[in-house]
This record gives sequence, C-alpha cells and structure tokens, in this order.
Amino acid sequence: MAFYGTDPLTMLTQSKAEKFSLEFSSALPYREDMESLFNEYPCPKLVHNYFPAPAIPFVLNLASGDPLVRTQSIEHVLKGLRWSKKANASFYCAHAGFCIDPKPEDLGQKLQQSTDKIDRKKYWSLFLDSIRTILPLADALEIDFYIENNVTAKMNLNMHGESPLLCSGPSEMLQVIKEINHPRLGILLDTAHLKVSANALGFSAEEAVKTVAPYVRAIHHSDNEGELDNNQPIESDYWFAQFMPLFSNIPHVLEVKKQSITAIKNQIAKLKAAQKTDVA
Repeated sequence: MAFYGTDPLTMLTQSKAEKFSLEFSSALPYREDMESLFNEYPCPKLVHNYFPAPAIPFVLNLASGDPLVRTQSIEHVLKGLRWSKKANASFYCAHAGFCIDPKPEDLGQKLQQSTDKIDRKKYWSLFLDSIRTILPLADALEIDFYIENNVTAKMNLNMHGESPLLCSGPSEMLQVIKEINHPRLGILLDTAHLKVSANALGFSAEEAVKTVAPYVRAIHHSDNEGELDNNQPIESDYWFAQFMPLFSNIPHVLEVKKQSITAIKNQIAKLKAAQKTDVA
C-alpha cells in the first residue's frame, strides 16, 4: 500500500535496497510473472488477502451466498496459505466475509444493497463453514490463519441500520474466534477499519481494542478522519499509539497510501517509539 501505483519492479528494487519486510496485498495488480517476483524477493514477506490477484478479478468473500464465489474464495485462501509457507511466513490473513456479493469495482464505494433485512445467521454460517474448510490445510502447513476486521462506513449501513460486512465490530470478532475455537485462528486488527466502523456503528474503538486484544495476532496501521478508510499516514497524534505496549511480540504492518521512503521510515520510527517492536 505504501508503494501504491508504483511499478512492482520499482517497488521491489527500492524495498530490497532498504531491506524492508513487505506485505504483498490487494493493491498489486495481476501479472503473469508475479509468482517469480514474489519468490525472488529476498527480505521477509507476507501474503495478504487478495494477493496474488487473479487474471479475472473477483471479490474474495468467504461468506458468499453464491457457491461459485465462495468456492473460488476458499481456493484463493488455500493458495495464500501455500504461498505463505513457501515464503517462511508464520501466517496468512483474509478479510471477514460479506452478506452481499459486490463487484470488484464496487469496493471502496457505496455498496448496492437489497431493501430487505439481512439474514445474518445465513451468511455467518457460510463464513464459519469456509473457515472450517480452510483450517485443515493451515494445520498441515503449520501456518496460522487470521481474519481481518472489515470496515463499515456510515454510507454502507442499509436502510435498517445494518452492516452487510461481518466482523466490523468487536462482538463478531470475538464470536468467530470462540465459535471456531482453533489454535491457528486469530485476528489481524486493522486500526483504520476499527476507527471508521466505531464511528458508523456507535461503539468505542478504544474499548473494542481492549476487548479483542487477547486474540489479536497482527496489526495493520494507518489513520483517517473516522468517515472513510483512506489509509492516511501515521502522525504524532495517532489514536492507537497508546495501545502499542499491549502488542509487543506480534507483526505490525504499515498500510498507508503511497509514501516516500523517508516518510515510510519516519512512520516506522513513530510506531517503534510507541512500542519497541519490528514493523513490516
């Protein structure tokens, strides 16, 4: 994300020179040679969510009511686990599921929804079934599987005040961990997602952090004004800095939009100052 819009070869060359650990994620478009580029990157690396992007785009949705989309999503996650193993990463993460099936071009926009109330139990059951299908491979590969909290902006609450995105708030984040009850399942906490969702759904982001902290195994860091997830830089007043001491021995990923090398280093320094830990 910090290299958004940069040619992958340039990104990899710059990152190699700086010895950055990299998270390969959804921002990287499809390339036929992506696997070789990924495998040849010599520094520590992570595979995240919709990486590697397929030739024909789709929305990864582990709660999809469309069996084809859900099967495609599960297969993508299994591939992510295999790539993570080859990269010697300790985990792979995917976003929590959706109660709708948006198109790729809809993401980041106001989502089109039915006027009906959401049958949340239906989509929750599909989501849990997908996770249970994935975890045997995670066990076999000895790779953890994490679920990232979704972001719910006010514009995406339906006419009944419901969010179509699972695990935007702390209650569902806890619920998925407790219902699955598997040692390899954890939470990747996206602090920017949590800030926007708290504003839309009316809960305290600070109290949510305290609630889910025992199950958080990795963290994405960026900031915003509380309305949209726009991956703004980490500044001196970063709201999550106060909680860094709670998470001293887990991976931290800087997920801000295109930044200079100097800006990236400055933000890593801010996070390290808040808590003495490595930042990817």
